[in-house]
Amino acid sequence: MNGAPRVSVLIPTFNRAALLCEAVDSVLAQSFQDFEIVIVDDGSTDDTLARLAAYGDRVRVLRADHGGPARARNAGFAAARGEYVCILDSDDLYYPHKLALQVEHLDAHPDTVMVYTEFSAFDTDGFWDEFHLRKYHASAYRPAGKRRYDEIFSERLPLGSAALDAYPHWRERGAWRGDIYEKYLFDTVVFTNSMMFRRELLQRVSPQDPYFGHFHDLEFALRLCRTGTVAFLDVPTYKLRYHPGQVSAIAGARRDLNAAKLQRGLLRVARRHALGDAAYYRANRARVDAHIARLCRAAAVPLMAYGGADRHRRKYFPRRARQYLRFGARHGAPARLLRLVTYLPTAGKRVFFRLQDLWNRITGPHAALSS
Repeated sequence: MNGAPRVSVLIPTFNRAALLCEAVDSVLAQSFQDFEIVIVDDGSTDDTLARLAAYGDRVRVLRADHGGPARARNAGFAAARGEYVCILDSDDLYYPHKLALQVEHLDAHPDTVMVYTEFSAFDTDGFWDEFHLRKYHASAYRPAGKRRYDEIFSERLPLGSAALDAYPHWRERGAWRGDIYEKYLFDTVVFTNSMMFRRELLQRVSPQDPYFGHFHDLEFALRLCRTGTVAFLDVPTYKLRYHPGQVSAIAGARRDLNAAKLQRGLLRVARRHALGDAAYYRANRARVDAHIARLCRAAAVPLMAYGGADRHRRKYFPRRARQYLRFGARHGAPARLLRLVTYLPTAGKRVFFRLQDLWNRITGPHAALSS
């Protein structure tokens, strides 16, 4: 390969040697071959490096102390040499047309700063969902996946790409373009794993920030969206693997802790972008207040529901939940019943949430007792 590659594919990884090679192989199998693979090993303690040695100079491996996914991705950004950049989680896979299709669109539309796509989902037990975006980000496409793409984007284009010759039944699906920053601020419409963006944007957009927790990639993508036109290709280019090692597979008390962290990350994103922009907040106060209040309730509930054995957490979490609810009240949503529930013993909270679940099944999820 002469000079810099067109595309840099970044693969951050931590202790996923058993799946990593499948991810790498899916990149090597691309129909578009002008790329580099940069693997950031985030301090793995398994045999990741030994397995990667078999690839020789087909991959570039960066070794770092364990610092989490945001720092690993930022190390990859700093090392990338391609005109375009995309990311592959080390437990997932690319379709063979992934790079060709997205490069083709960015080449044809110089005003497009980032392009993302539909994706498929699978697991080792036989689960397969060819078009998974509307289920994965169900809240952004409610009710029941009915939200249309013309409500998000301003322009529709035909795909008409030779990269899809192996999938003729996808040919009728389209490409969409528009300014989606505000829509993404309020609803998670972007599947960030599938993104490809122009590397030059890294000079204008700060790296991913661990402050936003699990949503460091969402907040980074939100800043990309603010720089210009974004495109969405309504065909899968990415395969998301579900497996027991994922955060989403956590159960029990750890699930409540994880849910609280997730909601805290979303709330931090909203506070930074919606509240932190004074002019935007003044112009959109009612909508922003409703969004902040909803996120405050969503952050408080898993803290209240925590039923683990840690006494300190059982004592501290209700106080923390009340802080979120007070902040939500300052934005127009008192949630008085929920605040009272925070004072109940653990058994009382369990009864309340069971009653709430029953109420939601009868009346629908948006008519909660805690409203």
